[in-house]
Order: sequence, then structure tokens, then C-alpha cells
Amino acid sequence: MTGLQSTEKLDLTWLSERIESLSQPGLIAFYDHVQIAEIVGTPKGGCPLNVFTVAVLSESADDQNLDSNPTFDGRIRIDGFKDWSFGVARTYRPLSAITKALKTFQESGVWQLTGKPLKVGALEPQAASFVPMNGSFDVPVNRLLKNNFWAGSHLLRLADPSKTELLPFIEDARRLQDLSSQIFPLLPIEMAGMSDFLGDIIFQLPVLLLNANMFASGDGTDVAIKVNWREGATPRKLRAAARTRWDSMLVDTAFSPEFVDQTTLPVDRTRNPVETEIFDAQSGLLLAASAETVALRTIDIRFNPIRPEPRLFTYRDASGNPTSGRLQVMASFHSVVGDVDEGAARRWHSQRRQLDEVRRLEATKEFVQYLPTPGAAISRQRALDDVRHLIQVHGEHGVDLWDPYLSAEDLLQTLFWSPYANSNLRGITGRERPPVACGAARPNTFEVEQKAVLAQNAGNLEGLKLEYRCRNGPEGWAFHDRFLIFPKANSGPIAWSLGTSVNSLGSAHHILQKVGNAALISGAFDDLWAALDRPQHLIWRSW
Repeated sequence: MTGLQSTEKLDLTWLSERIESLSQPGLIAFYDHVQIAEIVGTPKGGCPLNVFTVAVLSESADDQNLDSNPTFDGRIRIDGFKDWSFGVARTYRPLSAITKALKTFQESGVWQLTGKPLKVGALEPQAASFVPMNGSFDVPVNRLLKNNFWAGSHLLRLADPSKTELLPFIEDARRLQDLSSQIFPLLPIEMAGMSDFLGDIIFQLPVLLLNANMFASGDGTDVAIKVNWREGATPRKLRAAARTRWDSMLVDTAFSPEFVDQTTLPVDRTRNPVETEIFDAQSGLLLAASAETVALRTIDIRFNPIRPEPRLFTYRDASGNPTSGRLQVMASFHSVVGDVDEGAARRWHSQRRQLDEVRRLEATKEFVQYLPTPGAAISRQRALDDVRHLIQVHGEHGVDLWDPYLSAEDLLQTLFWSPYANSNLRGITGRERPPVACGAARPNTFEVEQKAVLAQNAGNLEGLKLEYRCRNGPEGWAFHDRFLIFPKANSGPIAWSLGTSVNSLGSAHHILQKVGNAALISGAFDDLWAALDRPQHLIWRSW
């Protein structure tokens, strides 16, 4: 797609007018050109596709050729994009190129901000926003902006709602991490962790007219604001506002009288992070903002001097050979300088949050501990119910079950309980079997046993799309951990560690817990699934 499926309902007039208004000389800067950086993906024999574009309105274009063709860096290859190459195209254009590009796109669906057509998705304009500089907490979108250090930037965005051709980056986060790592030396932005901006085009309008410093007074009971106007700027009257929050409540707010270069806001930030904004007193235009910033009240000092005597011991190396171990031992010293008394209300608040978190984790099954009574079936049923609950809540678009002992009986207890017709259900087993009583015979191979169980118990297979594979031969690799994975959950892959095999859920102590880095776990499952894509690895499928 070179533009929108239909541009009849698309109105970019307001976006064009907003950019023109903000770029008036002396309003927030003295822009005279736009710097454009495009991360581009090109399939073999195909048209270049926009992966991400940032257009930064800038000053001092005297030494730039504003009509030059884009320069291109990088021939990057990414797994999952067969015969594609990726790189960065850069160019400088006059400000008028923005208005022209938006008008052309609205009328014809062709995007060519740099003067060269670029394939884009069905772009939709988003609400205008202002991005503050980072404070005590980072502002995520700053990973994609250029030098948003001083006052902040106005941001306008055209978003790709479907990201159709870029979905492989979302399906396996390792691909986006790989792209981000290889792009960074060419363009210092961090795409990893910002998958929601894939396919988007953003316009950054940094406030360059002033430099705003917002800092706490010595005792933290005031916020002092000092504005340095850049040379050539006409100072004008400003107003400032600040607030602090605690437990989602506003606990302190202040709004300044008019000022030109400095003012003080009586906002107590000794215990709560403060947010601050500076506005044009006449128009109300936002000129600067700070993200939540915490006053420094304590300094945590830790140091670890090495003790004179090392620890000596013997261990076996990876080859099993006895080896002498020598380890320098450190002492630990810890000191806190400053006011460490949080107050009773905050201590009780912290305890309440911990209790709320325990209840939340239990309700969402993000952390469940099973302490069964020997011989009791209730814990087993509870654990199976919890797994089935997760499948019902998160498994609409697919479930992967990874267990070295995964058997047909386990599938009947778990994946068969997915209520979603044609949801993609996959299971991998290591063909491991629980121990049997001494002298008991196993007349059939593992695969024959599993097929027999499913042939007898799989029922009518209504709406079931399940495939069951094993590692049978040199392909793939042995595995030990047990995971329940939802590779296409609404917010991206999510996964749970089972803590034990399905055959012993709830029968012995174990912990069911949601894990971090689910996209990497899901990607590892996909890698093994692909490695086992030969007939000898297939045990059973429902179609």
C-alpha cells in the first residue's frame, strides 16, 4: 500500500495548520528546515516500506542542501524478513515540504516527504501532544526523539493502526531488538520496546526559544523556575503550574503570577514527585514541561572492602575434574544519609499496597503457590482449574504448552479446554515419561501410546486446532522448563512458568507464576517448533 485504502475521509488540514502555526518564527523556535530520518525496509524487487520516520523541525539550515536526495546507510538483514534489507535514509527539506507532503497524501495516498515515494500503512492522525524532558522517571517516547533535553517538544503523529507488513517484529520481539541494535549506530534511537510506533511518522517540534530549569529549593518545600531566553528571542510573559500526587490524589498544587525569567511555586516536593509546566501567559501555549521528578532526600551509601583472607575450596569443573577455587571475600557496609522517616501514613500505605498486590496476583493467577496435602485431590483440581482459567482468559488467539513430560492425557486436561474455535494450539514434549512401578512393562513406544489415548478420548474435535510434536532425533534440543505461553495476547506475548510438569500440577509443592521476557520465551518456543517441522516429530494433529 502506498497510502490509505481511501483518503476521502482523511482530513489532515488541522495537522498541517498546527505545524504551520507552531513553526511561526519566534513562537517556540526559529525553524527553517526539517531533518528527516526514515528507517526503511525493502523487500527484494519491491518498494521501500516505512518502518519508522521522525521528522525534526530544526534551525540553521545555511550549510544544508535542502533539495538533495536522501542518503542511505546500512544493508541490514533481520530474521523473519526473507529477502528484505533495512537501513536509514536521511535528508533535509524546507519547511514547505511538510505541507506539500500532507496535502499530496490526503489527495492521492502517496507519501513522499523526502521527495521520494515511501510505502506506508493506513495512517491515522493522533491527538497532538507535548513530550517533556525526562525527570526521575523516563518518558518512553524520548527514546525516539532527537535531543529532547531542554524544554520539551510538541509532537504530532501519523500512526499505522494495523502494521500489517511489520507484524513479524511484534510476533517475535527478538527481531525488533536486533533491528534496534543494528540501527542505533546509524540513528541513535531505541526502537526496541517501542513496537507501538512501528510504521508511524512523527513530527517533533522542539522548543528552542528558551531553556527552562525547574528545581527544588534547599528544603524541598518550593519549586524554583528559571528561564534563560536564547539570543535573538523576544522575552515575553509566562505563567507556570506545578502539582504533586500521592496515591492518585492531588496533594499540592500551585499556579504562578506572570513572570519573564524566574518565579517560585510553593509546592512541597519533599516526599512526592512534582510535575511542572510553563505557558505563554497570553496564548496559553505550552513552552516547557518536566516529567515527574523526585527531590533528593536521602543518599544510600554502600561499599564493599575486600577481606584480607580469600575463600579456598575445591569443586568440579565442567569436565568433572577436581579444581581449586579461590574467591575474594568482601565485607558489606551500608549507610543512609538524610531523612529516612517516611511517616506512619506512608508506612501503612506501603503495607496496604503489598496486601493489594498479593490479592491481585492471586486473582490474576500471576503468582499462585500450591501446598497440597498428601493424597488430597482438591489441590490437583485447583491447579488444573487455574491453568484452564488462564487459557480461557488469554488464549483466544493461541496457546503453546511446553513440557518435557507433556502427554496426551495432559493435553486432554489443558489445551482441549480452550473454548475458542480454531484457536492455534501447540504442544511440544520431550518424550519423557514418569517413572513406572518396578517390573512394569511399556509395550509400546511413546508416540504409539499418545496416539492411542487421543484416538480413544479426543471426541468429535469440534472447533479444535491442536498440533502435538516431540523431539525425535538430532533436530532441536533437549529442554527442561515448563511454560504455558500465549503468543498472540492482546498486549503481546505473555507466559507462565508452571513450576512442574502438567502431570503433577497441584500434586506436589510448586509455584505457578507469570514471567518476564515472555516475548523471548515465545520466540524460543517458535524456534524449537520450527526445528521440529518434519514428519518424525509429529505425534498428532486434530485436522
